[in-house]
Amino acid sequence: MIIERNGTNSMEYSLYQKLKYASPLMAQEKHIVDYILSNPEVVFHSTAHDLAQQTYTSASTIVRLCKKLGTKGYPDFQLKLALEYQQSPSSLRTPDHAITEQGNVLAAIDSVPYLYQQALDATRSMLNAPVLVRIANWVKESARIDIYGSDMNYYLAQQACAKWNELGIAAIAHNGPNMHYLNTMNSNQFILSFVISHTGENSSMIEVAKVLKNKQRNVIAVTRNNLSTLSRHCDETLLTYGYNEQLRLSKMSSMVSVLYLFDMLYMASISDNY
Repeated sequence: MIIERNGTNSMEYSLYQKLKYASPLMAQEKHIVDYILSNPEVVFHSTAHDLAQQTYTSASTIVRLCKKLGTKGYPDFQLKLALEYQQSPSSLRTPDHAITEQGNVLAAIDSVPYLYQQALDATRSMLNAPVLVRIANWVKESARIDIYGSDMNYYLAQQACAKWNELGIAAIAHNGPNMHYLNTMNSNQFILSFVISHTGENSSMIEVAKVLKNKQRNVIAVTRNNLSTLSRHCDETLLTYGYNEQLRLSKMSSMVSVLYLFDMLYMASISDNY
């Protein structure tokens, strides 16, 4: 997603998402989560003791799970779940194509598109059109595009660069700070740089952003947190969706989100080149 540097904080994960993808959970906690997902309304008219009896667990286990999911306790959990349910009842019911992690390839036929669509919809809902247009114009004006990312993000950078190179737009992917390259950049060229770090706290990516800003380059952070250290050293922030180390399958959602952001800028480039 795209947001002004001084805009609101990055998107919070819903309680439903935390219920569905939180990891790791103890066996009893997983049983409670499955019970709630199959019938969310039960939470609204049950005390912690009632829910414990229905799930053959204990009230203390219920409360511990609520805190693990980021709420202050069972009453806070009830309230937040009720608010989400009121806004979108269908979102708290497990769909027919519910995500499975049992190795069932047939279930994955429906599950994977569901994950992709969720990531795309969430990213799109947070787009800031004026900022997107501004960055697209920077792409058109640039003599070269540099994209920095480590590990999985480096491969996403390579994919984005390959598409721009096909259009004749020079683009290079970097898997870390190359100080010789950074210090010998042609100061007369307008080079646009993207720096990818889902947490926004990757030290090598922060180092890249600092060097580029000292050279008065236009730098764009691609991260899920616009209040991160990386974002503070960049001109604009493209907020991504989906990365949380405690949520399963979040890397898949993050990859889709990042590629979606770069593909929108790529599409804007196509319109001017063809």
